[in-house]
Amino acid sequence: MKNHILLFTFLLLFSSNIFGQLNVKDAKYGSEQKYTLGGITVKGAYRYDPKTIVMFTGLKNGAKIEIPGEEISNAIKKLWKQHLFSDINFEVDKIDDDVIYLTLNLIEVPNLSAVKITGISRSKTDDVIKEAKLTRGKMVTENLIINTQNYITGKFVKKGYLDTKVTIKTKKDTSERNAVFMNIFVDRGDKVKIDDIIFIGNNNIPSSKLRGEMKETKRKSIRNIFNSSKFIEDDYEADLDLIVNYYKEYGYRDARILGDSIVKIPEENRIALYIKVEEGDIYRFGKIRFVGNSKFTTRQLENILTLKEGDIYNASLLDQKIGGDPNNADVRSAYMDNGYLFAQVNPVEVGVNNDSIDLEIRIHEGKPAHINKIIVSGNTRTNDHVVYREIRTKPGQLFSKSELMRTYRELAQLQFFDPEAIGIDPIPHPETNTVDIKYTLQEKSTSQIELQGGWGGGQFIGTVGLSFNNFSLRNLFNGDAWHPLPTGDGQKLSLRAQASFNYQSYSFSFTEPWWGGRRPVSLSTSFYHSRQFNYNYMTNEVDKNQVLAITGASIGITKRLSWPDDYFTLSQVIALQRYDLTNYQWYLFDFQNGNSNNVSYEITLGRNSSGPNPIYPIKGSNFKVSLKITPPYSLFSDKDYTHEPDAVKFKWLEYYKVKFSGDWYTDIWNEKLILRTYAGFGFLGAYNETIGIPPFERFYLGGDGMANFTMDGREVIGLRGYSNNSLSVQNGGVMYNKFSMELRYPITLNPSSSIYVLGFAEAGGSWDGFSYVSPFELRRSAGMGLRIFMPMFGMLGVDFGYGFDPDLLGTQPSGWQTHFIIGQQF
Repeated sequence: MKNHILLFTFLLLFSSNIFGQLNVKDAKYGSEQKYTLGGITVKGAYRYDPKTIVMFTGLKNGAKIEIPGEEISNAIKKLWKQHLFSDINFEVDKIDDDVIYLTLNLIEVPNLSAVKITGISRSKTDDVIKEAKLTRGKMVTENLIINTQNYITGKFVKKGYLDTKVTIKTKKDTSERNAVFMNIFVDRGDKVKIDDIIFIGNNNIPSSKLRGEMKETKRKSIRNIFNSSKFIEDDYEADLDLIVNYYKEYGYRDARILGDSIVKIPEENRIALYIKVEEGDIYRFGKIRFVGNSKFTTRQLENILTLKEGDIYNASLLDQKIGGDPNNADVRSAYMDNGYLFAQVNPVEVGVNNDSIDLEIRIHEGKPAHINKIIVSGNTRTNDHVVYREIRTKPGQLFSKSELMRTYRELAQLQFFDPEAIGIDPIPHPETNTVDIKYTLQEKSTSQIELQGGWGGGQFIGTVGLSFNNFSLRNLFNGDAWHPLPTGDGQKLSLRAQASFNYQSYSFSFTEPWWGGRRPVSLSTSFYHSRQFNYNYMTNEVDKNQVLAITGASIGITKRLSWPDDYFTLSQVIALQRYDLTNYQWYLFDFQNGNSNNVSYEITLGRNSSGPNPIYPIKGSNFKVSLKITPPYSLFSDKDYTHEPDAVKFKWLEYYKVKFSGDWYTDIWNEKLILRTYAGFGFLGAYNETIGIPPFERFYLGGDGMANFTMDGREVIGLRGYSNNSLSVQNGGVMYNKFSMELRYPITLNPSSSIYVLGFAEAGGSWDGFSYVSPFELRRSAGMGLRIFMPMFGMLGVDFGYGFDPDLLGTQPSGWQTHFIIGQQF
């Protein structure tokens, strides 16, 4: 009997030594090996319910089990798979005839009570704990320790710390039941830098060009003084792909990386990269044949493709021309612009003859897709009708990719939504040849506040301004719509007040962008009033009996045109302005009492395709040409104005003004580095030479371009590197031109704070008459600047410009000038 028991125990232990143990406590055994399970007692389980644990084993009371046998082994395996216990032990409690009672002894996996990481900074420690999900109460298994070790090692290896070593130790926490501390020791070592990059097998393309194609992986050299030479594995793998793509752009269709190796240089903690390439032969395009096209002729598709027989076989360019050109000048876009959303365009190599590859571009046009419905979400403040009126895709129309892109621009131009977060998702339904289009928007703050206070000219100047760019006039008296102001109808309301000891100014303007609600016709109105008192700068005394009051109002209509295209607008404005002098000596007039009146009509033709983000345009242009005129009063009078005083000459101002300005935006690199070019011109003329050109509406060149809130109709043109107005005579020029170039690069385009840096070069001139014009003798400058756009405050910036020439009163170059920009762009 004892021999039987020993043999039984040996076999049972042998069969379960990997998964757990089953020990005999005290039992009498017969020769039978099958028993009826009478019950299982669970010991050592504090976190989990014993009944649940028994359920996991799959063993049930009353079931027949074999000892030794698979039932106990399978039960132990099931418990191990839960990763909840560090030790599992079955024990025979007792046996009554053929009924066996078992005890299940468990040791639960300990909980994590705290984590301490040494070897890295506190901020990185918090990041590692969060990313590795080392939360308090988590079970500390061997798997967790190994995964954490691998994660931390990989994290720093990817950042260039190739020698990172991570050690993890646990220690029992006696203050809690079954808990442990985790101590992680990180030794990152130094970042490994690249000493050299050596190419093998590149017989036709120099190593210098291949190294130049690697964007992030750079070797140590004087040319790369501003680039890091640190080795980062993920960047390196991406750069290897760039090398292969570079070869393919030059016709090396079969080029590939055969292998690469990293050789350490221990004494310098550097590495050398050896990259073995196989170039293959240069291929050219052979015959290119279109198959399946009926919507477009072969000639039309050839003009879109622009690739011809004999051209270098450029696979990347081929992909772009088939369906990946960022400017939409590709075959697939041509079909999508005409409703063929489901069209398939596939280039297939049908023959290789020596060094030329024949292509067959197979087209399955399918049927045109019509738009089923438009879905808009995310416009929590802006009313639906404001969004829908800017959407170019309408239900029932043919699908058009270009209209999607145009809609994106129009929504971004509203400045109510974050341009970087506008989502456009076509939802196709091939079975019905229809498509739903979903526009996802994210509102951003649109109102702006201006609070300024400063000391200038011996006096304090305070300014308060409010601009509501998504106002709702119809909800002005609806208390429920104030959050905190009535918003959502896309209207613009601006209020502004400025005051000092001797100056007060108030202005109001309102714009309805869709007057009538059906067509894009903008109606704008404005009113302003200012009072200026005589101020003695020597005694700081203000004489309020000497007053200059300026009152003005305007009304304008701007209509979006449909020809030549709908980027064009035509604007017409009628303005009234009155100058009242009471005992006021002004250098512009030779009289102290009286008034002068200005009634003008201005017409402007403009075209604005810049965008899509109005804060940081990356393409397109924006130009305006305008004519501003007053009635020619003197032509209707026989009066000789030769000897008339200013009070008579300028009782009613008469003049004409012609202006032109144009901006062009060019994407230099990756929709980041943008070149802005600008040209501007202005001319102020008189109908009657006897009266001459009035002292108003003139051009003042130089400085930051800020108008300083003057209301005499002057045009203030910035030219950085020179003091404000220093390039025009005291009473302003009657003609100017300006040319400017800017290179811009964004730091962030986050809607809460868009920031970009710029470098500029510009030149300009201002003259007091056509006979004085010298268009090639311009004042030149160059410099750099920073722009910050915050929705609440508008555009803020600073420029550091160097003037290479003297201003009008100087003899030496203007030199360095600092300009602060508020609420405008150059």
